Amino acid sequence: MKKQSVKQAFAPAFAIVLLCVPVLLPATLFSISPIRSAKVEASGDSFRDGEIIVGLAAGVNISAFNARHNLIFKEQIAGTNQYLLGLPFGATVEDKHAEVAGDTSVVFSGPNFNFKHAEVRQRSQAYVDQRSQAYVDGQSPVNFFGQPSVSRLHVAEAQQITRGWGVRVAVIDTGIDPTHPLLAGRIAYPNFDFVDNDSDPREVAGGLGYGHGTFVSGLISLAAPGAVIMPLRAFGPDGAGSSFNIAKAIRFAADNGAQIINMSFGLLDRDPLIDDAMQYAYQRAYMVAAAGNDNLKSLHFPAVRSSKTLAVTSTDANDLKAPFANFNAGVQVAAPGVNLYSAYPGNRWAMWSGTSFSTALVTGEAALLLQLNPTLNRTAINTIVTSAGINLDAFNPAYAGMLGRVRVDYLEATKFLLAGNRRFANK
Repeated sequence: MKKQSVKQAFAPAFAIVLLCVPVLLPATLFSISPIRSAKVEASGDSFRDGEIIVGLAAGVNISAFNARHNLIFKEQIAGTNQYLLGLPFGATVEDKHAEVAGDTSVVFSGPNFNFKHAEVRQRSQAYVDQRSQAYVDGQSPVNFFGQPSVSRLHVAEAQQITRGWGVRVAVIDTGIDPTHPLLAGRIAYPNFDFVDNDSDPREVAGGLGYGHGTFVSGLISLAAPGAVIMPLRAFGPDGAGSSFNIAKAIRFAADNGAQIINMSFGLLDRDPLIDDAMQYAYQRAYMVAAAGNDNLKSLHFPAVRSSKTLAVTSTDANDLKAPFANFNAGVQVAAPGVNLYSAYPGNRWAMWSGTSFSTALVTGEAALLLQLNPTLNRTAINTIVTSAGINLDAFNPAYAGMLGRVRVDYLEATKFLLAGNRRFANK
C-alpha cells in the first residue's frame, strides 16, 4: 500500500507539464546552444528551490566538486556523472548556478525545473463517468470501444491484422491503476515509482493530475490491446514532476526493454538533463511526445526535438484542429484529442481532452507496427506513421502545413508496412 503522506510531500514541486488542457506557460527559462547550462530567471515556481542539477566531465570527483562550491550531494543518476545537489542555507539557485556554470568540469548545469501542469493551472480535470460499467469484453463499455473519433482511425480493421502483441510501452506519467479491468494483466515489469523511489507505481488520489497515467495507458491499450504497459511514475497526483525524475524514467525505460516511450508532457524550451536522457534512449526506444495545449504556433520540448521524437498534435472528431492544440511546421502527425473516453482509477471511466491523449493514440499505432516488424527503427516508423492517414490541410486551411503530414489511420499504416516490409526490414 502506498503511503499517502509520502505522496503529498511532493505537492509543492511542480515540474514539466502533462499536456491535457490549454495553458500558457511561463516565459522561456533557458536556452542551450550548445548544451552547456540552463539560463535561470527568477519566476516564482519555475524551479525547485534549494537544489541544482549538474552534469560533470568524466573523472571529476563529486566530493571535491561539492567541497569547492559548498554543495550537498542528494542523488546521482545511475551510470552517469549527473547529480542532483543541494544548496547551503541562504544560497539561491540563480547565484549558485551562475557560479558552477563557469567551472570547466561542468558539462551542463541548471535548476530542477518546476512547472504546473495544465489541469492545475486551468483547474480542469477528467469528467468521471458515474455510471457503473467497469466490464471489458472488447465491445463494452461502448463509450470506450466504440468512440467515434477513434473508430475513424480504423482501429478495429487494423486489429484484424495486428494487436501489438508483446510490444513493451513505457508510460512516464502519474502512475497507473493496475487493478483496472482494462489494464489488469497488461502491466510490464520491471516498473518503478520515481516520486517515492519504490517499485509500486500506482496512482494516488489527491490532485487534479490524478488518473492521467491510467487514462493514457487505457488509450494505448485501446489501440494496441496486445501491448504491455511499463508504468514509470514521475508525476504526483497534482500533476507535479521534476526534470531529474523524468530523466531517470527515460533512462530506466531504455535500459529495461521499452520499445516505445510515451511522453505526454512538455516544457517551452529545452531541459539539458532530459535532452541528454533522450540522446541515450533514442537508439533503443521510439519516443512519442505531445505538441502542447497552448493554441500557440510553437512546440513544447521534448516534442520540438524532431530528431529524437515524433511530435503529435490534436484534432477533433471532424478532423479540425482542436481548440487548445499547438501547431507548427515541426508537428509531424495529428490524432484525435477532444473528449476521448478511457480508463480511470477505481474501476471507472472518464472523458478528457488534450494532446497528451493524442500522443497515446499514436503510441498505440507504433505498437501495432512493431508487432508486425520488430526490426523497425525510428526512421522507418516515422515514415510509415506520417505517410498513412488523412491530409488535414483542406479541412484546416488556416493551419496548412502546421498540423503534421496526416491525421493517423491505423489500417492504412498497417497496409503501408505490409506492402513495404522488405524495404523497411533493416531501415
